Amino acid sequence: MADFTNRRRLSWLRGHQTSVYLTEEELQTLKEEIEAVFKPNADPTDLPKELRLVAEKELNELPERMKSNIKELKQLIEGEEGLKAKTDDLFLAAFLRGRKHDVGKAFQCLKNFYDFKRRYPDLYKFLYPSANPEVYGQDHFGNISTLDRKGRKICFLIPYRMNIDEIPMMENFKMGTTMLEMMLHDLTLQVTGTVIIFDMRNLSFLMQARMATPTLAWHLCMVVQDKIPMRLKAIHIVNQPFYFNACYALFKPLLKKKIRKRVMMHGTDYASLHKHIAPEELPVEYGGTRAPFSSRLTTSLLHLNESRFKEWEKYGYNK
Repeated sequence: MADFTNRRRLSWLRGHQTSVYLTEEELQTLKEEIEAVFKPNADPTDLPKELRLVAEKELNELPERMKSNIKELKQLIEGEEGLKAKTDDLFLAAFLRGRKHDVGKAFQCLKNFYDFKRRYPDLYKFLYPSANPEVYGQDHFGNISTLDRKGRKICFLIPYRMNIDEIPMMENFKMGTTMLEMMLHDLTLQVTGTVIIFDMRNLSFLMQARMATPTLAWHLCMVVQDKIPMRLKAIHIVNQPFYFNACYALFKPLLKKKIRKRVMMHGTDYASLHKHIAPEELPVEYGGTRAPFSSRLTTSLLHLNESRFKEWEKYGYNK
């Protein structure tokens, strides 16, 4: 046991729960990778120069305006009967930035956020990594540490890795909303937004039909458009089969026009994808130069912040 004196234990999930012993150097590397994915800050106005310039240009944001709008939003929350909402500045900044500082729209989005948690508790509930290793171990959903050409977060969704015979889609959905709620507190995502790479390889028509039920399609579209203030800047679909249009037809009527315009289909033409995201920022299986995709960073981040979920569960509308 002496060999482990200067080591630390970290558990994360890869199909089953495992214990991994890390050296101080390995732990520091993982810490840096996690911080590249998630950079929380208690003060939403304390932005590095590059983010501040983006906020001014795209969101018409100045520190004084942010502080004033946070104050106004808190007053609206106090006047909403039956609602106990998180009111820390960083959380509220996500809603203001997601609605480009239209306080009325930000307040409506926040009410939608908590209303869906009340109306659909089986779908909008935190999924704890420590208690659900089989879900997180599928390694199919998460952020990577690099950014696209415009400084936006990159998220991967790889459905064919899902074990849909043993794990209900509702559990995968809860994992996704748990991750998104955690990422709301990240300054980079708040300001520049995120792009999603949706990998459809090896997905049979039957699997596609089982995953994209009308109910889940509706909830997914509502989440990315009206319930969580996520600035979704692009959806890159790769390796889609010829029958993908049948699945997309289910989603398309539910998407707003601006989101439809941001859906780009590349097939197996990674050169097309590279026009938006440089190879140097992509995993090797997408024509990039980085290590293969893994959800380890996201899973580790969630695992290390489970105590926050217990606190956040206290908020919401009175049932």
